[in-house]
Amino acid sequence: MLRTLARKIPNPSRVTVRSFHLSVPRNDQMSRAEVSGKRFWENAGIKDLGDRIAVTLDGRILKTPAGNKLTLPKDQEHLALMIAGEWHGQKSLLKSHSLPMTSLVARAIDGFVGNEQGRKDTLDRLIKFLDTDSICYQQDHPNSIVMAQKEHWDPILKWIKDEYGLDIKISHGITYVQQDEDVKQKLRDIVSSMTDIELSAFERATLTAKSFLIGLAVVRRHLSVEKAWLAAQLEVLDQIDRWGEVEDSHDIDRELIKSQLASARLANLGV
Repeated sequence: MLRTLARKIPNPSRVTVRSFHLSVPRNDQMSRAEVSGKRFWENAGIKDLGDRIAVTLDGRILKTPAGNKLTLPKDQEHLALMIAGEWHGQKSLLKSHSLPMTSLVARAIDGFVGNEQGRKDTLDRLIKFLDTDSICYQQDHPNSIVMAQKEHWDPILKWIKDEYGLDIKISHGITYVQQDEDVKQKLRDIVSSMTDIELSAFERATLTAKSFLIGLAVVRRHLSVEKAWLAAQLEVLDQIDRWGEVEDSHDIDRELIKSQLASARLANLGV
């Protein structure tokens, strides 16, 4: 299917994605409409650079917000094809929310490639999610919540135990629970060993799910997107079941969360 996409997305361009907005150098060919975010390219695709693959628009290499070329190692051609597919799918106006893989890879390139301090700062920030992870704070009522926790949260805790030999402390109620330092260090080591793309995916999954443990299960492909969404939105879904859905709010949030989790999971395809 990816090869088919590559054939359908001919040669492509160089533009800069800045904070989810299109920013391009001005020249005689680029009108004000183009700079404001309207589609100005005909074709999106990929280009073989020898040891790397570039994403292109009309043959020119796409650039990240920091101005780096958006290129990937040869063994990650599938990501380049996904990014080209995102740009190929844009209509008359560029929609930043429909470029999740583009932003994920751009984050890895700008924030982590050759930047050990950037990786360390990100890991320091993400490890703090462990002590406030929603999975670790379980309710003992109402029964609908208790049953949902058993179905969606307990299997994740069991996976952490089976996969890494770690016992995660949980609290019933609002009592604060702090994970043991050796548990934190082991999980920190696991994340620290991730590639730049994996770390970017883990950061996205963790921030989207507001859970370190769900984030890890997503990037390690233990959870499907649907199961990760159910685990991340467990309490919200229980409220919707009891009080109903807010139109144009809950449904939009659902699709946005799923697209973010999907990009994080797909970023590690083949891992």
